[in-house]
Amino acid sequence: MILEKFFTHENDNQLLFINPDVTFGEFKRLVLGQKLEFEKSEIQNVVLFCDDYLDFSVNFFASVFAHKKMFFLTDKNRLKQLDFDYILPSDYSPCDGEFEGDFDAKNIDINLFTSGSTGVPKNISKTLYSMETEALFTIKDFNLEPNMTVVSTTSSAHSFGMTFNFMLPFAGDYKINRKKIEYPEQLDIEDKYIFISTPSFMEKLAKYDFAFENSPQIIFLAGAKLKEEIYSYFAKFAKVVDIYGSTETGNIAYKCGGDVFTVMGGVEVYPDEDGRITVKSEFFPADKMVLNDVIEKKSESKFVLKKRVDRIVKILEKRISLDELENNLSKHKDVQECYCFAYADKLCCAVASHNPEVKPSELKKYLSNFSEILPKKWRILDEIPRTVSGKIDKVKLNKIFGSNLSYPSVYSRHISESQAEVEILFRKNSNFLKGHFDITPIIPGVIQLYYARFFAEDVFGIELSQEEVKKVKFSNIMRPDNRVTLKLINKEKSVEFTYVADDKIFSSGIFVK
Repeated sequence: MILEKFFTHENDNQLLFINPDVTFGEFKRLVLGQKLEFEKSEIQNVVLFCDDYLDFSVNFFASVFAHKKMFFLTDKNRLKQLDFDYILPSDYSPCDGEFEGDFDAKNIDINLFTSGSTGVPKNISKTLYSMETEALFTIKDFNLEPNMTVVSTTSSAHSFGMTFNFMLPFAGDYKINRKKIEYPEQLDIEDKYIFISTPSFMEKLAKYDFAFENSPQIIFLAGAKLKEEIYSYFAKFAKVVDIYGSTETGNIAYKCGGDVFTVMGGVEVYPDEDGRITVKSEFFPADKMVLNDVIEKKSESKFVLKKRVDRIVKILEKRISLDELENNLSKHKDVQECYCFAYADKLCCAVASHNPEVKPSELKKYLSNFSEILPKKWRILDEIPRTVSGKIDKVKLNKIFGSNLSYPSVYSRHISESQAEVEILFRKNSNFLKGHFDITPIIPGVIQLYYARFFAEDVFGIELSQEEVKKVKFSNIMRPDNRVTLKLINKEKSVEFTYVADDKIFSSGIFVK
């Protein structure tokens, strides 16, 4: 159905993208131009990202019509993990002409990656037909009205984004807001629109009492657990739909507050002998899929999630539920969110707290009221790191816990596309200060460089050279237990950093990308 539109001129004058505007006819000319470029290469694989929804869409359909195999990545750092040759699409130009050939959506593969429970990318292959079918059921399930715009904070290079950002507008003839929403001030949408996002993004909006000037018609969320207070906050503006699914299965069910999920159209679910959810649908090629979530059926089309089988770990010969640890620790007044996991044979706990002064020893003592087995390694963070899809970023967590350096207290972050300010404090009891001027300790230059690079990569989602740093200058002595602001400027080929406090510059330099 989607591909058929390319072989006629019926929709050519229809507006497809906004900000800036692109009609379907103009879009087809861009796809044709990129198709011809792809056909010049003997390489059969194309790797797609999603920095711009127009670019993603052009390269997607150009790959289809050039008979290329598509692989979607949400993180450019994962390119080095691919073991095959690939085309990285570059700029494209329009070309006049007609589309030719015979294409069957059931034979067009879409290769997505999921990190699963290990953080190691796993290739999941679906078909254009299955994902288009999923989008059509979504339109029907929620009775989505025509002539709306799809506005999103998520990448189209993962399952949830692919269905809602990409398949939904092409299957339902909706317009697409070209730029991914990353900051609240970008939500100045005048049209009727569908808002696609994640619980973690909405939580940040609620934190700053965000209010829509023009509320969306409906909000679709997925990627992490949606807190009931976040649901209630945004339900004042629009219908909020919490989607449950996976990369392997696509959409499974949804809920609008509460605990009970409703199975989506085209999907059948039932518990296996261990209570794990078993899924059947046309949204994936296998006959059925068994996930690690244990469910309790309430009726033929409704169920509640009970626990995850893969979140039971064995520590000191005892089985520990990580979910139970997190639920108990979350009752502490200073804990906003927490995440427990096993790393390097140790039980670890990352805690996001609004109180940077809270100590791990205090949290450990509190948790001992509920559990005999306690995490050995703790990190107090300002937020739990998440991927672009809103899931726990296990790669970043492994990096944080893999370092033996004490983590600084983070008091605030202010981030834009090209600049960021992170207010931090290095504590006097930090392990890297032992033996380093014990009487009047100072923050070593190597530590300043390490965390400048760490936060630059974290806030901008980039990877910097571990070797090349230029124009490093240490202007004043930095001492512990004093707040400093790390200022970062993201440029095309470098990131500039400066540590300052009260107009006093402590150090500065430039990291090369």
